[in-house]
Order: sequence, then C-alpha cells, then structure tokens
Amino acid sequence: MGHDKAGRLAAQLAEALDRLEAVKPFAKLNYQGHICDLTLRLLKEPQGVQRLYEQAPRFDHAGVFYGGDWAHPALLQPALVSASMRGPALSVAIESLSELRLLAIATGAAVNDEISPDGARAFLEDAIARNLDLLFPQSSEATRVERTPLLEGVHRLFRFIADCLGTQGILESTVNEAMRILRQRPILVHRIREMIDAAAQALAGQGSGAIYEQARQLTNAVHGPSALSRSAASLEHYREVLADLDVGALAAEAQTFAHSMHETGLASPQHAILLEHILANSNDDGIARILGLDSVGRDSLDAYGELVRRLIGSMAHPLLAQSIYGLACMLNRGVLFFPPLAPGLWRLIRLQIEPEVAATLHRLVDDNPSPSANALLMAGTVSVLGQPLGVGQGDNPTCQSARAISLWSQCDPGFLLELITWAARDNEVDMHFEGQLLRSTELQTGGVAELHTELDPVSLVLVPHLDRIYWEMGRRIAGRGEDGHKWINPEFHGWWVQRGFATVIQYSSGDVIDFEGFMRLFYISYHPAYNGARQLIYAQPAGIAATDKNGQFIGWHAVSIQRVTVDQDGEVRVYFYNPNNDGGQDWGQGIVTSTAGHGEFPGESSLPFKQFAARIYVFHYNARELGDPAAVPAAILSELAGLVRASWARGVGWHELVSSR
Repeated sequence: MGHDKAGRLAAQLAEALDRLEAVKPFAKLNYQGHICDLTLRLLKEPQGVQRLYEQAPRFDHAGVFYGGDWAHPALLQPALVSASMRGPALSVAIESLSELRLLAIATGAAVNDEISPDGARAFLEDAIARNLDLLFPQSSEATRVERTPLLEGVHRLFRFIADCLGTQGILESTVNEAMRILRQRPILVHRIREMIDAAAQALAGQGSGAIYEQARQLTNAVHGPSALSRSAASLEHYREVLADLDVGALAAEAQTFAHSMHETGLASPQHAILLEHILANSNDDGIARILGLDSVGRDSLDAYGELVRRLIGSMAHPLLAQSIYGLACMLNRGVLFFPPLAPGLWRLIRLQIEPEVAATLHRLVDDNPSPSANALLMAGTVSVLGQPLGVGQGDNPTCQSARAISLWSQCDPGFLLELITWAARDNEVDMHFEGQLLRSTELQTGGVAELHTELDPVSLVLVPHLDRIYWEMGRRIAGRGEDGHKWINPEFHGWWVQRGFATVIQYSSGDVIDFEGFMRLFYISYHPAYNGARQLIYAQPAGIAATDKNGQFIGWHAVSIQRVTVDQDGEVRVYFYNPNNDGGQDWGQGIVTSTAGHGEFPGESSLPFKQFAARIYVFHYNARELGDPAAVPAAILSELAGLVRASWARGVGWHELVSSR
C-alpha cells in the first residue's frame, strides 16, 4: 500500500516538475508550492526519499529553487541545516530537496556549475556531522514531543544520504557520539551499534590516528575483541578453534574479552561462545577472568557459584551477549549478598512464563525460538540488577515506571524480583495504595496508549502494569488539591522515599508559589554547606521542569537524585538519574548536563547545584535533618528566580509568600 502511494506521489511530482520547467522564470514561484507539498507528503512515506532522489537531477534545471535562498548551492552553509530541518514544514521541504540535489551532484547523477562533486560531498558530510541526532535519533523529552511523521521522514532522509555517501567523512563525529553515550553504560545499545556499524564502513578504507583507533576498538568490541575471534569465519568456527587452545591461550583470550567489555560497556556474540566454552572447561577462576570480576565480584562468585553457573548456562547465547556485561556488573555490585536475591533468581530460572508474556519476550529476538523466554527474561533481569542506572524509558512517556525499576534495583532488589515474577508468570502486578489492593489486570488504562517496545526485557514485561497502577493512584488522589506525587511516590517507589514533600507549583492554578521558601528548603535539605554536610542515604525521586536548548518549557519529568557532593574542582554538584536514554542534554541558559568528567558514576548525569535547582519543581526531604533556612543567601535565591522566570516559568503567575514550611 505504501509503495503504491509513494509511486502515485512520485508520478505527480514528475508531472509538477514538467510544468515548472515549462513556465517562464517569473512564473516559477507560482508552481514551487505544489512541489513542496508533494515533497512533504513523500517524506512521510517509507519509500518517499528514494522517489524524491530519483527526480533530484531535475531540481536545478526545472527551477525548484529559483528566486530563493537555496538557488546558489555554493553559498549554502551546513550550520544552517539544523534550523531548517527543525523549522516550519515549508523550510523542511526545501532543505530536503536541496540536500537531495547536492547528493545527486556528489554522486555524479547531476552537474552544477557552482559546486563540484567534492564540494557537495563536503557540505553533506558536514551537515550530517552537525546533526547526528537526525541520523541516529535520540530519546528524550524534547524528541518525544517533537516526533511526527514528517520528522521520521527527515530521519529517513539523513540515513539515505549517509548510506549513499558512506560514513568516512563523519567518522570522527560518529565515534565521539558513540563513546559519549557508552560512558553512560545504557542497557540497550541498539542505537550505539548502528553508529559503530556506520564507523565500520569507514574503516574499510583503513586509516591511522586516534579516531581510527577508537573506531576499531568499538568495532572490535561488537564484532570480535581478539584477533582469533575476528579471524574465525563464523561463530561455529570460533567454537571449534577454542577447543584447540591450551590453558594459557584460553586465559589470554578471556582476558582480552573482559578488558574490551569493561572498557566499552559492549559485548560481542563471540563473548557468549567463549563464556559457554569456559563454563564447560574451566573453574571459577576462568569464569572470573572472562567476566572481569573485581574482588567483590569474585567473592560473589565464590559464595554463589552454582547460581552463577546456572545463570551463565541459560544466558550464554549470541543473541543475549550484551547481558554478559550486566552479569559482570551484578556480581561486582555484590547484590547477591542481599538475602532475597539468590532465591528470587532461582525462582526466575525455573519460572513457567505466561504464554502471552513469552511471545512478547521472543519478539525481542524476532521470534527466534532460541533462546528461551526464561533466558531472555533472565538476561534482562541481571542487566537491570547490574546496571540500575542504565534502565531507559525508550520512546515512551513512562519516566515514572523506568525510574521505579531503577530505584528498586538500587534500594529494594528483592521487591523488584517479586514484581518481575508476578508480571512474567501471571501477567499481572499487584500493589497497595493507602491500604487498598490494586491489580493491574483490573485497571483498564494507563498513560500509554501504545507502548514502544524497544526496551530491555524487564521494562518490556513490567512497564505496562506499572503504568496502569501509577495512573490509577493518580486517579484516586484527584480532588485533593495538591500535587499527587506527595502520596504516590512513597507508595509506588518504596518505604525509603522520604515523607517530607515540597513543590513550587500551586496545583489548582499552575502558578509558581513561595519560590523563596521552596528553594531555601531544597538547599537546607540537600546542599552540604546548608544541611550540616549530611549525605543522602537512599536515592530520592524528584521532578524537574524539562526544557529544550532554548530554555523553553517542554513538560514535567521524573528523575532521581542519587547524591550531592563536591566534585574534583571543588564545586557542589547534584548527581541524578535521568530515565531518558541519554542523560547528556542541553536545557538552555547554559545548563548542559554532564555525564562524564565531573566524577559521575556510569549512568549518572550531573549539574552544579544551582543549575539543577533552576529546573527542580518537586522533591522529597527528611524533616528531621534540615539546616537553617536563613543561612541560604538571598543573592542565590534572586539569581535562581531570574533563571526560572526566564525559562520554564515564563508567563506563569508568580506568588511569593512567607514560607510556612
């Protein structure tokens, strides 16, 4: 159906170009609008970009750009492409046609006296390097709000251009972006693997220098960390050659794989083959070596060796290789020493998974019958237990559920295993709210109409239930006249959520109220200079006003405050978990979240305390451990008020009160 529609639109475009080409120059402006309309319609079709490109050699001669800013390709600037592609529909259409015109010139399908094929290629490579988020789409609050069929078409356009040109010219940008995200150690690495595959294409021509070495490191991490694994013609061949290795060679092979995995956060299919071989032919020392275990991890293996071997036996599959990193992290966390964990994992290993849930899990591997649904669930479980800050909400507005899974993994992993068991075995989750039992199967709706399923296995199984329960809790507190998180967060997340609650938003009106009192309370609760240098014991849920790079308000977003401490430069920073798949974001006003370089643990974002305060609107606190509110300088409060008024609270009512807190 899509092919037929794209074909009909392409035929209409060809006719429109005929008419445009036939008219006098002064009349061309009257026909260009129809060309742009057809372009926008084609961009929304899966085959539309290819159809547009087929007509690209005609664009200049027909007069598509006549009389406009795009008429002279030699004068175009790659730095302006981003604004056009994110601007009004008309600018998206013209910019898309211009990029395809330049692609035709770069590939020799068209000729233009103003720009050479090399010049056209250089322009496109520069434009792509500046807009990698359009080539490899991110998941964030901003992108979820912005996502439209037209934007999906822009993503297809950039992928088409990159496929035609190859990625040699954008190698450095691609590798740097992959490394930046990998430092955050996400559980799902599909987007990163796309980047690495793009880098691998560029490596086909070889090269030297630091960026090529980084590209090779990433490529090897997913396609074979060792020379032996890369030389094997297939996974089965690699399995065969392992049988010929002596003890020393096998140990060296394991060491190479472990080093690669912990350096990059990536595991390869060969890693699963090697782990399976070591499980069958080596002792615990061999397992510790290939997993790269530290002293805590080795103690975990020593105490729970039978369980670990059973986990490896079910997970050592090429399709589940990435979970090997999660297993290593789980052991190094020492989480198995928490009493409920071992029996909980044994129960999952033997669990009879409900058929509908099993089918959902198998779709993660394109319905491949091997591995089993139990293996898929176990792979996801050890990854969440090993990488609690790597849980992502994907392309779903389910930040509350993703944050809950992350917090349970950190603070109450036994309860998390209980929830996973219920969801997998019964396809149901139960929770209590204010003494009343909530069963997910008895609740009709949640906040998500259709779940985007690019999620880790645990999130895929749990989030639909959690979403319905969370929204039911919200319905039950409707009418109380206060922010519902005051009651929901402690019951939804757990007993360790502090009962003190503060918000700067008046629930009934949406206005900012008692800003000064709110900020004083935040400082004396969390800032070490004003709270008696008390450290946070349990990570706490909080809410921020999400803003884009211009400081414009997008929506409310759930995060968790992990810790507050002084970084290596002596600056007090808030380290927090962001359920978005990429925690490094530009929130405007010079507020750019950091994910590395300031003492962040993998998966944490951080900001100087004042910058984080400029976006927070809800937090929990311990009323027994507060500093003196009068100690917070008025100058800080005034500066924060200016930042907030100029960003997310722009145009919002503002009511200062004498704080009653």
